[in-house]
Amino acid sequence: MISAIKGKIRELEFSKVILETNSGVSYEISISFKVYEEIKKLDQIELYIYHHITDRIEKLFGFKNYKDRELFKLIRSLNGIGEMTALKILSYLNAQELYHAVLNGNSSALEKIPKVKGKTSEKIIFEIKQNIKKLEQFLSDKEKEKTITGEKELSIQALVQLGFDEKTAEKEVDKILKLESSLDTASIIKRVLST
Repeated sequence: MISAIKGKIRELEFSKVILETNSGVSYEISISFKVYEEIKKLDQIELYIYHHITDRIEKLFGFKNYKDRELFKLIRSLNGIGEMTALKILSYLNAQELYHAVLNGNSSALEKIPKVKGKTSEKIIFEIKQNIKKLEQFLSDKEKEKTITGEKELSIQALVQLGFDEKTAEKEVDKILKLESSLDTASIIKRVLST
């Protein structure tokens, strides 16, 4: 299975990119419009890959970060929602917007996606509502990650103010967070200074 590809952009369209790796092999990767917007001015990129294999087809789907790939996997795992529909949804809505559209039964939010009209948007909302706990879990994991990242950045900045160089500060903070990821900034700094 392919989990990530790094390479030079050979060809770029709204829905796909062809990446050439250092070994000279080129891969065609389906992407969302959001990814297209993020990479259109770049030469070299790395994409997280969802590698779809069946007995008839093999297809790669690319994402700029791990979380988007996980959201794609969550959406496509729902009954009746395939890879291309999941990719279309991610072109127009992030996890939070999708969650609110589903909670409010707002099918018009989904209908701005091409070829997702009427019954299709209602079906998507129904399927996601049936599995709303998965989406809530995904969002709560994302919030935890955001909190940890914020505490880490504040801790590094504080340690730099106290005279640490940035690389050493980051290394020390990472060491502390590996042991206990739920610490606040003050606790992280105290632990670094006491080691």
